[in-house]
Amino acid sequence: MNWFYDLLDTINNLVENNIWLAPFIGVLLPLIEAIIPSLPLTVIVAFSLSLLSSLFGVVEGTILTIILSTIGSFLGMFIIFIIIRVTLGKYFAKKINESKYGKVFLNAVNGRSMWLVLALLSNPFLPSSILNYALSFTKIKIHKYLFLSIVSRLIVITFLVFLGAIFDIQNRPLNVLWMMLVYFVILTLWIFYLRSRKKHDKSIFKNYEE
Repeated sequence: MNWFYDLLDTINNLVENNIWLAPFIGVLLPLIEAIIPSLPLTVIVAFSLSLLSSLFGVVEGTILTIILSTIGSFLGMFIIFIIIRVTLGKYFAKKINESKYGKVFLNAVNGRSMWLVLALLSNPFLPSSILNYALSFTKIKIHKYLFLSIVSRLIVITFLVFLGAIFDIQNRPLNVLWMMLVYFVILTLWIFYLRSRKKHDKSIFKNYEE
């Protein structure tokens, strides 16, 4: 990935001499990552945060990073969603229906377990691109997809912005391991909380089991 870090350095130098490009870069990089998921979103968000904060101030840069990165990531996912749906969607939908686990995912998307799908999409350490591919093979309504993708992108980007700033991911990439530890501690506590409310009518676990 040395070429990628060299590219970020080139972009940084370019933006320093052309500040008007900063918002465009803030949208473009997450958009490209959504299309090419092998690129590290954590590093991209950390780079945008560093760049925008140095240009516009810490508070303004943080807010801009969250907004622009969310927009870019969502647009990239939506482009892929539309392309797959209008080309290969019907073919792969049949394959999913024939799969046991595929049916479980379809039931979650089309049923009352929308919050379970949102929880999966909002996990920054799961391959959101693959989940996005899977959604494009379903019959999910556009307004429901827009809600799930926009909200999940906002959650993921916000998480990466604040923990990325705390752990200085751009300069210390290995600190992503600490981010993962913090995330899974939070996730474990959240799951225990949901299970403690399992008997509640609105529990996502209860809906999922039904």
